[in-house]
Amino acid sequence: MKGKTAVIVFSITGHSHRAASQLTEMLDATLIPLHAPKYTSGAFGYVRAAIDSLLQRCPLGPQSFSSLAEFDRVILCGPVWTSYPAAPLRAVLRGNFCLPASVSLFLTTGGRSPATKVFDVAARDLDRPLVACASLPNDVQGTGYKAQIYDRFVADLRTGESRMNKSAPAASDTFKASSG
Repeated sequence: MKGKTAVIVFSITGHSHRAASQLTEMLDATLIPLHAPKYTSGAFGYVRAAIDSLLQRCPLGPQSFSSLAEFDRVILCGPVWTSYPAAPLRAVLRGNFCLPASVSLFLTTGGRSPATKVFDVAARDLDRPLVACASLPNDVQGTGYKAQIYDRFVADLRTGESRMNKSAPAASDTFKASSG
């Protein structure tokens, strides 16, 4: 895949971090961890995460980046909380981080239920469609199904970006339309 890719990860238990590391390797990407000290492991951290998720609060403190404009593609990777993307992921989708046109979502989940609602919420937060989406159930570690999920996500990423490039006006067309 051409272009510079960032995989932005939020993980408390390590499952999402392992998934993000796999994507980073597959895509020759840069791994960027999200810092959200409000959400720690342990009962209090999990309760706080659930409450913020249910109340649609998406706080995110200072990060190691202020813009993602240097990347052609951003993949957000993290867990599902109460049927929503984790609050730190939603903060990036809603924030002012200069996200590129290609934004995708790779989630880790506690179950095998389709994550359709979660992806719809993320697209609404971003205010545009996601290029590719996948969910990795926690219980598929070490199975062939896990590899299929990664392979399908990468294929969807290629297909989605190909569609984007075909439907996007050429830079010269954009200039003509705005100057005309």
